[in-house]
Amino acid sequence: MIMDPIAVYLREDAGIIRQDEPVTIGIPLKQGGLHPGQVPQLRLLNPATGHVIPCQSTPLAHWHDGSVRWLSVQLLASLAANDSAELRLEAAPASPPAPDSSPEINQQPDGTLTVSTDTQSLQFTPDRIEWTRTNRQGDGTVDNTAVVRHQLRYTDAQGQPCTLTMDKPWQVVSRGNVSVTLECHGQWLTPDQVPLGKLQCRLEVYQGSGHVKVDVCLHNPNRARHSGGLWDLGDPGSVHFRSLELVVTSPKTGTGWLRPGAEHQPITADEGQELHLYQDSSGGDAWQSLNHVNAGGQPLPRFRGYRLTSDGQELASGNRAQPSAGIRTGDHGLQATLSAFWQNFPSSISAGNASLTVGLFPGDAPEPYELQGGERKTQTLWLKDSADPDALAWVSRRLRPTLSPDQYQQAQAFPWFQANAEPGPLEALIQDGLEGQSNFFTKREIIDEYGWRNFGDIFADHETLYQAPGEPPLISHYNNQYDAIYGFARQYALTGDRRWFELMDDLARHVVDIDIYHTTEDRSEYNNGLFWHTDHYLPAHTATHRTFSKHNSTSSTPGQTGGGPASEHCYTTGLLYHYYLTGAESSRQAVLQLAGWMKAMHEGQGGLLEQLLAMKKQDLPKARALIRGERPSRHTYPFTRGTGNYLNALLDAWQLQPDEDWLELAENVIRQTIHPADDIRQRQLLDVETGWSYLVLLTSISRYLWLKSAYQQVDENYRYARNALVRYTRWMLTHERLFLEDPEQLEFPNDTWTAQDLRKVMLLRMAAGIDPEKADDYLHQSDLWLQATCHRLAASDERHYARIQIILLQNHGPHQSIVPAPETSPLPDIPEVPRLTWGTLTARVMIRLARALATFRPARERAWLNARLDRP
Repeated sequence: MIMDPIAVYLREDAGIIRQDEPVTIGIPLKQGGLHPGQVPQLRLLNPATGHVIPCQSTPLAHWHDGSVRWLSVQLLASLAANDSAELRLEAAPASPPAPDSSPEINQQPDGTLTVSTDTQSLQFTPDRIEWTRTNRQGDGTVDNTAVVRHQLRYTDAQGQPCTLTMDKPWQVVSRGNVSVTLECHGQWLTPDQVPLGKLQCRLEVYQGSGHVKVDVCLHNPNRARHSGGLWDLGDPGSVHFRSLELVVTSPKTGTGWLRPGAEHQPITADEGQELHLYQDSSGGDAWQSLNHVNAGGQPLPRFRGYRLTSDGQELASGNRAQPSAGIRTGDHGLQATLSAFWQNFPSSISAGNASLTVGLFPGDAPEPYELQGGERKTQTLWLKDSADPDALAWVSRRLRPTLSPDQYQQAQAFPWFQANAEPGPLEALIQDGLEGQSNFFTKREIIDEYGWRNFGDIFADHETLYQAPGEPPLISHYNNQYDAIYGFARQYALTGDRRWFELMDDLARHVVDIDIYHTTEDRSEYNNGLFWHTDHYLPAHTATHRTFSKHNSTSSTPGQTGGGPASEHCYTTGLLYHYYLTGAESSRQAVLQLAGWMKAMHEGQGGLLEQLLAMKKQDLPKARALIRGERPSRHTYPFTRGTGNYLNALLDAWQLQPDEDWLELAENVIRQTIHPADDIRQRQLLDVETGWSYLVLLTSISRYLWLKSAYQQVDENYRYARNALVRYTRWMLTHERLFLEDPEQLEFPNDTWTAQDLRKVMLLRMAAGIDPEKADDYLHQSDLWLQATCHRLAASDERHYARIQIILLQNHGPHQSIVPAPETSPLPDIPEVPRLTWGTLTARVMIRLARALATFRPARERAWLNARLDRP
């Protein structure tokens, strides 16, 4: 093994004693440093004490030579309050193999699974959404007199219990010496056997600590009907339910306790009494925001914050709770808490003498919940067998391990990443996102961007720019426009500031649940796609996070009053890095899901009607141009950000599945979009309102070149893309200027355009590395533009707006680092770009027809037609 030791830093800054807290960190590695077979030989050492800390390492991505590129490391961390530690991941000295210390797994012939750790034994019945837990003694024996039962309970809109039919019974999905992970999938059925949503339950059982993490995902797989392209609440595709709760029952009577937060003392339940805490709203100043309305537009929260009651009597109240509750029996006990409790309101937790109830969607809410078609929500709760009320205090303030920025740079973890660079004017503007008067956390408070559907998203405060003074800010959500997740991840790697991690993690969790359209029943161009931000300069009303509302008679886009997920608004790279940094499988699946959606949108899925429509939209206009005697381009993809986003999605999927055809498809997209001999004048790129987004496409091609270089794949496809890109960046040197130098060309000449100029700056910096002949010109021009952009934004009252901040975050980096290309030969003389001929067009049509006939199925054609005609 040739991997150098890697320092991992832990810092406790919340004043909480940490004892065996589960911690995960993603670590990038240099090419050739660690091969998969060497992963079991790693150890995590505390040099200060000499202790070896058990860890569980899992490769997440690989270099082209098979070595590990990203490694997920899981450990149980113990730290005193306000303490810190430096750990070291390294190769263990040669020694006989250590005995297997992972949790024991036993499966009976009937499918019953038993998972046993040092302290507890859990048993899972294959056809039920429940499990039992018993304590294990030091000698390994099990106390069968104290079997604790855990059961998920779900009720329909009338409060009637639903049953779960298992699609995939409990199964082990991963196992190591720190934890074992199990999951199951099923479908809820009402008493009338009507499907009412799907469920995925995932448990992580930790060795030796008594911790169990439970992820519960509720999913509505139905399509929304979205008549007229409008996506409001009340849609026929929604499901309505009354509650979803985890009930934990102990056979032994003890003393129930509950406390609203770590700063409170536990309140003890009297015999026969149940303590119940319900969070009805965020507890913030804007708790009555129109962000929280039902299908009728009526606000749902009834009071500010939470109330703690017993037998209907109020014992305490407050604004924001992060409670834990438990049952204490002598020196033993069990307890539970729900992550992001107040942020994901409504939430509840109860404790009695023999039971705990955690309300993921509590029945206390004023009316049934509505889960929109294709929408889902994942909630995380923690369980522990401990009588100590502080045992789960860390859940509200997790440890966030960090690495040296040098580790990311040396491992080529991010493109154009310069560790420890001196901060400049651009970095000062970005820091406003954390510490300015309207930073990303403060934005949440303005429209109360909380509640189970909203938490993690970003208030699009730039949409308030043209509101009248004194008018309440309109409700507008930004989803992941311009890939804020990626910007947050990059800043976390650069600075180690946990606030960037929190922003990244909260938004990623929101996006993978709420903003992706999780259905296969709608149009192929919508299924599994990403919704836009909500409509420009208009309130979201009852469209939640789905862009277009029936309450808006017009749209910000001329001629458009409805629509659905579209390629112009697809961002996958942040989700890729969220997976790398956290190991979250949901983010990995989201990247592949979105890449598959983009592929279906651009390449089609086959079928006669689909191919006929493609011929009408794409081939017929070309034929008409040929008839008129014109010489249309052979390019098949538009020169826009939509194609750039498609290319990025393909590159992200390739990094996760290098053996699939993602890279081949990406290179075909480049060849069918750009050519080294393009007549750039015909592109009309200086028509700003329609042409500006070519900058996004060229940036994605630059990223392609960076990745190909990093993976040492300098081939003919690389040279083609490099030569084509350089033709355009040289054109930019001569023809481009800052957008606001001619404000008359813009519909809304605001400082968002100033931020967009940063894309030009960074493109020229990237070009300096692949076109050394013009490097001095690129650097000179980019420096002038960067200085002018930062100067204008620093003086602008708009600099704090979300859209501006996110553009800065997404495009940060190339100004600090020039990456020399592995090959920088002079540009070859290339003849005129090949033009479309009747022969080429005829061949395209014949290929479409062949595909149409090969994939023709009557059922498919009916489904395709019904989805477009809004038929059930």
